[in-house]
Amino acid sequence: MQNIFIGLILFLSVVLQTSFLPNFFPAGAVPDIALIVIIIWTAQVDFNAVLKWAILGGLLLDLASFWPIGMDVFSFVAVAFVVNSLSKRFLVNQFAWKFFIVMAMIAIGTLINYVIVFSLMKMLVSFKGLADSSGSIINQDLFLKPLYNLIVFAAIYWPLEKLDKTFKYNKRIIIKR
Repeated sequence: MQNIFIGLILFLSVVLQTSFLPNFFPAGAVPDIALIVIIIWTAQVDFNAVLKWAILGGLLLDLASFWPIGMDVFSFVAVAFVVNSLSKRFLVNQFAWKFFIVMAMIAIGTLINYVIVFSLMKMLVSFKGLADSSGSIINQDLFLKPLYNLIVFAAIYWPLEKLDKTFKYNKRIIIKR
């Protein structure tokens, strides 16, 4: 049941990211809801538990946004790995600063995702011999995307925490005798 619910959350976040949010944000700076969800989950649990969800979220996003298959998958897995390393270092105890540390991880993860996807697109364009119109990596989107992701993060953090606690504490405890 929990796997179905997590898959549904990822699917809905990809649908919101690709169909709803582009109506309100500039084209290159649409918030990455799926990436934010993966980062929040990675900060809470182990990398191995989130790996399959990072792959699924990246695959769904690649399919929904018509990217070459594997670009967002690679990016999500790389970001999840970095966030896992940072969370092991900085989130040892559950303390009051957790929200702000995860917020910093969202900003770092957004920048890593942006650089990876931008670099992979540059390599793909040069490999296919197409004219490159993407410009420089340092542009307005590089600064707006983390800001928009942080705004969306602040809006979805506590509902995801509540859902996580619901699944964590409503499991039946079986005592073997």
